[in-house]
Amino acid sequence: MKEAKEQRELVLPETRPEVRKADGEPAKIIGYAVRWEQLSRPIFGMFQERFKRGSFTASLVNPDVYASWQHDSREVLGRTPNTLVLTEDDIGLRYEITPPSWAEKHLETIERGDVRGSSFIFRPVVEEWDESNPDMPIRSIIEAELFEVSPVTTPAYPQSSVGIRSAEEIFKSRPHSEADADDQEEEQRAAALLDLNMRLRKLNT
Repeated sequence: MKEAKEQRELVLPETRPEVRKADGEPAKIIGYAVRWEQLSRPIFGMFQERFKRGSFTASLVNPDVYASWQHDSREVLGRTPNTLVLTEDDIGLRYEITPPSWAEKHLETIERGDVRGSSFIFRPVVEEWDESNPDMPIRSIIEAELFEVSPVTTPAYPQSSVGIRSAEEIFKSRPHSEADADDQEEEQRAAALLDLNMRLRKLNT
């Protein structure tokens, strides 16, 4: 069974989206959806995550990816291969959007610094888990399929949304070590999952 789609956000001063305008050329929105090896904040207190360099290489071969405003599919800003260009460089996964004329109002909010984050939707293909710290395992994304990128106003890493696996499901589906069979660890895990469920319910109210 294929893994479900997941959504993540990135807010870093050096990778925030920006608007570039050159004489005789349309304005472009440029930013980074992913920064390689950037360790996330704890995801619902369960684990941390990072993307390995080149994790989207396979996905960028003849991609069908679109860019939207605030993940609103009614406001599509661009689409590969013509109005959305995706590249992997030394920093991470870079996007370059050539938006339509009606998006001028959105360009202004980026230029003013009101919109400071980038978000993306992906599906993990290959992942690894490092459980050397049992209190905070690290999930490394080795290969992923990309579906959407989006400038966003108030990103929160991570983000749950419709059609995206919850952090609980990701955590439960990871490979288990022999230590997981220990009764005490199982009790701790059950307590952590209960706490996660309570926090998820609060987010959805």
